[in-house]
Amino acid sequence: MSGEELVIRRVKRRKKAGHHGGAWKIALADFALAMMAFFLVLWIINVASPQELAAIEGYFNDPLGPSTAGYSANPIDLGGSPAKSNEKKLDLGLPEPGSTEQVTQERKQGEGNDGKEIERMNALLEQELKRQGLMNSEETNMRIEITPQGVRITLLDDPTKPMFERGSARLMPDSENVLLGIGSILARLKNPISISGHTDSSPYVDEREIDNWDLSSARANSARKIIEEGGVSDKRMAQVIGLADSIPYNRFDPTSAENRRISITLLTDDAYKRMLDINRRNFGDQFNQNDLHLSPEDVF
Repeated sequence: MSGEELVIRRVKRRKKAGHHGGAWKIALADFALAMMAFFLVLWIINVASPQELAAIEGYFNDPLGPSTAGYSANPIDLGGSPAKSNEKKLDLGLPEPGSTEQVTQERKQGEGNDGKEIERMNALLEQELKRQGLMNSEETNMRIEITPQGVRITLLDDPTKPMFERGSARLMPDSENVLLGIGSILARLKNPISISGHTDSSPYVDEREIDNWDLSSARANSARKIIEEGGVSDKRMAQVIGLADSIPYNRFDPTSAENRRISITLLTDDAYKRMLDINRRNFGDQFNQNDLHLSPEDVF
């Protein structure tokens, strides 16, 4: 044993790499970023209005936003940031026609006072009507009421002082002056206006075969014309209809003179939009059959 040569082995230890490198982390981060951008685009498409979508499209078509592009160069702030910037708002003042959807007439009409100011409208109407001598505490044939649709002015017929000539849509001079005064007051506001004509339940058919439906419609239209002469733009007229005796003011006496009336309603924004929606559904474009969830038993 003492004669054997001592052999020393040096083992070089190598540091082994892990099972995976760091490339997968970069790939995962890129994937997460892409998915976040994808879902952000889906969210914007879902919540943005047509005008905002058009502006977004224009921004990506021309991010620098030169004056000829017709779009804002600023990204749209949709209200998700903690502090909303006043400088990053959608620029709807587009110089070129067709670059975004034009403001429709119905949208212009709906930009009047909303439901929060209905009390103010009511007070203003009462104050101005009294100031012009068109309404006083003893007078009962004019009533101002707050309804779910807005502020309604109702002109009730008086047998001793009728609004219209008998069986006619021709206004009496006093009633015409009252409507002219009402028109001058309504001209100061911006709300859309609905006018309805009503008759009592007494049957009426003359030699021209004009009945209560024709009479109520013609009277509502006569009131519209005089109100427009008082200064109200015809663009604010949202609805002019004749309802004959279908909605009596005095339900206990269908033949009462109160039921012969003209109603003028200043519509709130919400009421106007609801009315448009109902009218579109009833009288607008044809619905697809799939949109109607009806069975034959529901119809027949």
